[in-house]
Amino acid sequence: MNDKEQSLTQPLLTLSSVGLSIHGSPILHNISFELHAGKTLGIIGESGSGKSMTALSIMQLLPRGSTVHGDIHFDGHKLNSLDEVSLCQLRGSDIGMIFQEPMTALNPVKTIGEQVSESVRLHRRLSRVEADLVTLKTLARVGLPNAEFPLSRYPHELSGGQRQRVVIAIAVACQPKLLIADEPTTALDVTTQAAILTLLDELKKEHGLALLLISHDLAVVSNMADDIVVMNNGKLVESGTIESVFNHPREPYTRMLFEASALNRVQQPAGAEPIPPINSHPLLSVSDLVCEYPVPRETLFSKARSFRAVDRVSFDIHKGESMGLVGESGCGKSTLTRALLGLMPLHSGSIVLAGESVSAQQAVSRAARRRMQVVFQDPYGSFNPRHKVVKLVSEPLHLLDSKLSERERIVRVDEALIRVGLSSLDKGKYIHEFSGGQRQRIAIARSLIVMPDIIILDEAVSALDVSIRASVLELLTQLAKQHGLAYLFISHDLDVVRRVTDRVLVMRHGQFVECGQTRDVLTNPQHAYTKELIAATPKLNYFSTNDLR
Repeated sequence: MNDKEQSLTQPLLTLSSVGLSIHGSPILHNISFELHAGKTLGIIGESGSGKSMTALSIMQLLPRGSTVHGDIHFDGHKLNSLDEVSLCQLRGSDIGMIFQEPMTALNPVKTIGEQVSESVRLHRRLSRVEADLVTLKTLARVGLPNAEFPLSRYPHELSGGQRQRVVIAIAVACQPKLLIADEPTTALDVTTQAAILTLLDELKKEHGLALLLISHDLAVVSNMADDIVVMNNGKLVESGTIESVFNHPREPYTRMLFEASALNRVQQPAGAEPIPPINSHPLLSVSDLVCEYPVPRETLFSKARSFRAVDRVSFDIHKGESMGLVGESGCGKSTLTRALLGLMPLHSGSIVLAGESVSAQQAVSRAARRRMQVVFQDPYGSFNPRHKVVKLVSEPLHLLDSKLSERERIVRVDEALIRVGLSSLDKGKYIHEFSGGQRQRIAIARSLIVMPDIIILDEAVSALDVSIRASVLELLTQLAKQHGLAYLFISHDLDVVRRVTDRVLVMRHGQFVECGQTRDVLTNPQHAYTKELIAATPKLNYFSTNDLR
């Protein structure tokens, strides 16, 4: 057997009885699995199950006070025995990682071109000109062509999905042997998600790349992975080929994940859930709204001096109604959100909330701010890391007409945390002590604490695992029924939109290309773009939900 044949039979990555403790507290327990070159291993499990900590253990990017037990072998190296200099030589060149939260993974004071080319120059020993050429090609391949996204752009000038594509470009620019993808498509719309997953699959085939795919989206894992590992509370509870585990799950925990995923994808039959009655006065009314951004001179390709992100859109949302807004990354969804919140100047048009005009050009009243709350796409970036959860969640309480006592404030915080599946004990922790999905639950708790009239949810459940997503969506549905709460649900997940919204708006290039009752639009789309979105949605590949009961 020659060296090449042996490399194909020997696993590229092996974890043997790996345990992790932080300041003496056990986090991971006896994790063991193998990953071969050219294969994809999926890791699934609820938020906080240890998926990301397993990835960080492989990368040896652990917090202070961490102790790793067992062996982590990669391509002939024992990673948990290497010094930092040796690890830095492997990271980026032989091992790439796509992190879960793009805004925290990117340097806000460096351009996207600098951040991609930095790794290329360091590991591939190329000149600046050569590195820039590789950077241009890599960014174009992940859907950021230079004509629209010049290398001089900064992360804050991109949408959440576009920032994630930059993170992916950094990870794959040096063509690593192992790519660890921690929720790589969480922030991406379905068409971009399909393109990125196709790209990862192509890289795997072209370069023999080994892919470790961490995701709460079972449909993505079922379409991408060869083998699967199921984690719960820091333990490996089940593993095997994708066919064996998805078709015949042995463990109750695995079956629960599948049942929750199936519940999230249930489509209500026509007429099963009546549309809320539309009264004559909408809660939120948007008329001919236009939002524009100034365009720097160096990026101009015409005489235009501005970019129109939202182009004459109009819609109404009534009390108790749930409105969905879908569209690809960069179509104008987040700009529209900022305009509704009074954070984005209006070029023209109007926004009226409960009879009061809302605009960044004028002061928005305290009552209007209480009526409309928001859950942002990036949970970490929306919190002050110096404050504990109790202060973060209770921040909106100053919008109430009467001041609460300290005891009343604590009770409100406890109730909000419990509603979203967290513990009242979590209020004494800092935000960095939580996983990405847990942070998003805290963001939802903060929005609910003042019982607003309408909540704008910008990819609010994209970071949640399937079981918590199901419970949060059920909570939002109950609140709508009990208190007449309205939602503007911005999401790229059409299954979520199908389940929780009454009407849906389909947005492209700043305009609405289709709108109507959700069940009508998603079952019988009229516009070609809507059909493209539906076709790109990943399907969950397991035989029968009846087998799970």
